[in-house]
Amino acid sequence: MPDDIDDDPWTVSDEQKLRFAGIFLLEYMINHPRIFQLWLEDQDSDLEPILEWLLTKEWIQIREAKDYIPTEEGRDVIKRFMERYARFVYFFDVFSGVDLGAGEFAFERYFEILEPDEWQAYLHDERFEDVRIAIAEHLGIDAVEIVFMSFIREDRFGRDATGWQFDLLLGSVWDESLDVCNSATDVSELGYPDGGRWIDGSVVAEDILQQGGKLLGKLLAQADSVIKGTGPSHGGGNESERVVAPVEFPPASDFNFANYIEPANRDRFWDDNWN
Repeated sequence: MPDDIDDDPWTVSDEQKLRFAGIFLLEYMINHPRIFQLWLEDQDSDLEPILEWLLTKEWIQIREAKDYIPTEEGRDVIKRFMERYARFVYFFDVFSGVDLGAGEFAFERYFEILEPDEWQAYLHDERFEDVRIAIAEHLGIDAVEIVFMSFIREDRFGRDATGWQFDLLLGSVWDESLDVCNSATDVSELGYPDGGRWIDGSVVAEDILQQGGKLLGKLLAQADSVIKGTGPSHGGGNESERVVAPVEFPPASDFNFANYIEPANRDRFWDDNWN
């Protein structure tokens, strides 16, 4: 029998919003770089609760009673987050286009379709389903964090857009992220009848995970560069404001994804806490 389905299982608390927004802002301060004055003006005033939260975590500090600057501890947090974020970029994209009926992955043709527009059209063919949220659920990973990371890649928090400071904590982007989580295919929906028996969604998810992990290994063996994306960009700010060294996006070679899909090692996939 299929599992009971909760229409809206995913939520995001105010504390989660602060944590995600704090990471986003701290990465900006370190890698852009950008220093904020203690007396925030205009739209930067919307960042005050986030900066105060970062201050209590000791990821930033106040310098000479005039501005907020990142600390080395804050840089260590961003380094751990960037490693976690890299796992998302390298690993989860494989599961963004899966033909559940045929058992095929869109990424099997990744190196055949070189034009970006053609690739996007192929990836979004109606036969392919995005099962990233289901795989995250199967691995015990918070889907809201997965969507948060995907929104970073898509510049949904847009630090060049007017009002981004307000949107970072209170904007509709958080409602959008929950809509993505709650409308996505979940593990229970992967189940299907096979003759007189029911194949549980967790069994299907495990099979998808194993196949996708093997495909990812083949893709990374073919490529020396990032698979479908890079980390948050840095540069373009005022170098005179740099306080700590920037944090680079880890190369794919830093990760052994074949090891991560083994059940005995699975807890290691997402276990380096950044918060």
